[in-house]
Amino acid sequence: MKHLLTVALVATLAACSSAEEPKPEPKPEEEKVIKFPGGGRAYPKKKRIEIDGVAVYPTRAPIELFACATNGKEHEAVLSLQCVPQDVHFALLIFGLKQQSDFPDQKGPRGLGDPAKPVGDKVVIWIEWEIDSKKHRVRAEDLLTYGPPAAKRTMPRVGWTFAGSMVWERIDPDTNEKTGETIYMANRERTLIATLHDPTSVLDNPLVSGGDDRMLHPNLDLLPPRGTRIIMAIEVPDEAALKEMATIEADADKEYTKNIEKEWKDIEETAPDQKGAEPVPDNGGPKAGEDK
Repeated sequence: MKHLLTVALVATLAACSSAEEPKPEPKPEEEKVIKFPGGGRAYPKKKRIEIDGVAVYPTRAPIELFACATNGKEHEAVLSLQCVPQDVHFALLIFGLKQQSDFPDQKGPRGLGDPAKPVGDKVVIWIEWEIDSKKHRVRAEDLLTYGPPAAKRTMPRVGWTFAGSMVWERIDPDTNEKTGETIYMANRERTLIATLHDPTSVLDNPLVSGGDDRMLHPNLDLLPPRGTRIIMAIEVPDEAALKEMATIEADADKEYTKNIEKEWKDIEETAPDQKGAEPVPDNGGPKAGEDK
C-alpha cells in the first residue's frame, strides 16, 4: 500500500511540473516620443508637448509675449524656450488640432495689438519647475496679472488659441515680384505664445482684451526667480475643459468691455502729472538664487 501511495504521489508531482507555467503579463508598450531637432519633445498618445526653457521676465511692465523662442524678444516675454516654433506647430497638427487657415471665413488679428480674436483650436499650458526639492506645476494664466495691477487679478483660465502664425511670401526688392520663397513668420520673429494679439505667433491670447497692451503683466508673486529652469507643457483639453473655458472666456470678454476699460480710464484721469518726474528703477524681480 505504501508503495502504491508513493507511486501516486510521484505521478501527481510529475503532472504538476509538466503543466504550463502562467505566461508573464505583457509589458506596457512604451509611448512614442518625437524629439524636435531644435529642442522639445512631443508625446502623440498623450497629446502633450514639453519644452525646456528659462524664466526671463525682465520688467514689471506689460508684456507682449508669454513665451518666445531662444534669441527672441526676451525683453517682452515671461519665458524663453529652447525650441523652433515650427516644430511646435507641426506637433499640434499631428495631434489633430485646427488652426486659423482651417477657418477661411473667420478673420483673426491682422497686426500686433489688433483687437480681433484669434481663430483656432484651444490648448492648455502648464509651467513646471523645482526649487529646493519642491516641485511646482502652475497654469500659464496664473503667472500673469490681468488689468490694472492694483486689482490683483490673474488672467482668466481660458487656454490659448492655436492660430498657427502666418507665411510671408518674399518679394524681390528690384522687381517687386514674388520670388516663390516663403518665410514662416514665427520662426523669423521667434514668437511662440502671444499675450498681445500677434498674427506671427503660433499660440495667441483668445480674449478680446488681447488687443490692449496694458492688460497683462508678469505675476511676480507666483513666478519663479529669473533664471530658473522650467518645463512648459502644452496639452490638448477634453470636451468638458473646452466647454468650461468657453464660458470663462465669454464672461471675461464682457467684464473687460463693461468694467475693466473703465478702470483704466479712471486711472488715467486721476494719475498725477509725471512731467519732470524722475524715473523709478525697476529690476523686474529677483534672479535665481536671490530672495523675492
